[in-house]
Amino acid sequence: LRCRLTRIRMSCSDAFALLGTAHRGLSSTPVALAEARQRSAPSSSSRGERGTSAAALTLSPALLAGALVAKSSRSVKGREGRHAYNVVRRAQSLVSQIDFRVGQIVSCERHPESDKLLVEKIDVGEEAPRQILSGIGKFLTPDDVVGSRVVIVSNLKARKLAGMPSEGMLLCASKTEGEGEDEILSELCLVEAPEGAAVGERVQIEAEDGEIGEPFAPNKVAKKKIFEQVAPDLQTDAEGTVQYKSSNFVTTAGPCTAKAIPSGRVS
Repeated sequence: LRCRLTRIRMSCSDAFALLGTAHRGLSSTPVALAEARQRSAPSSSSRGERGTSAAALTLSPALLAGALVAKSSRSVKGREGRHAYNVVRRAQSLVSQIDFRVGQIVSCERHPESDKLLVEKIDVGEEAPRQILSGIGKFLTPDDVVGSRVVIVSNLKARKLAGMPSEGMLLCASKTEGEGEDEILSELCLVEAPEGAAVGERVQIEAEDGEIGEPFAPNKVAKKKIFEQVAPDLQTDAEGTVQYKSSNFVTTAGPCTAKAIPSGRVS
C-alpha cells in the first residue's frame, strides 16, 4: 500500500481526506486523485522524475479504507506519535450481560412443602440437568411443562427456595389484574423457544443500547444487579413475541414466543 501511494505521489493525510469524500457519496465509484495530487506534490518536471498521468490514476474507497486501517495499526499506543486513528466501539448492551439459554424440561414435580412451587429438571446442554424452582404451580401442572422447549436465565447465583436449591430462572409471560397492593397475577404461560433451537443455545438480542458481548459471571450479575435492571423491559409484543424493549429474543430457529399472552410481562 505504501508503494502504491508513493507511485501516485500522494501523502497519507490526503488519502484519508479523500476517504471522507468517498463516504459522503462516492462509495460506489473510484475517487479521482488529480486534485489531491496537485495539492500534495510539486510538478513532476520540478523533481526531475518521470510523472504518471493523474487523470489515469484512481484510488478506490476500499483501498482508501485499507490505508486507514494500515495507518491505525502503525499508530503509537497512548498519546505518543503525531497521528492516532481510534476505532470507536459501542459498549456491551445491558441485556447481553444476562445469559438466556434454550432448555428442555425433562422432569417436573410439585415441591413437597409448597403448592405454588414446581421443581423442574431442565437440560441446558450441560453434563447434568439443572434443578430450577418456579412459582408457577397455581397455573401449570408438572404434566403441562414436561417436554417443553423453554428459555432460562442461566447466570444467576444459585439460591434456596423453600429449602431446595434453584440454579437459575425459568422465563414466563404473565398478566396481572388490579393495581398497587391489590395487583394479582391473573394469567401465566411459559416462554417457549422454537422446536428447531438447540438445547443449550444462547438466545441473541440485538439491543439498541450496545453490542452483544459475553455474559457476566453469576457473582457479577448479582453484585451489579444486572437482572434487576433488565427485568422491567422484558415483555411480549402484540403477537406474543418475547422482547427486551423492542428487540426480539432470537435463536437460530427463530424468535422465542409466549403466544398465549400477547402484550404481557416476562419474568
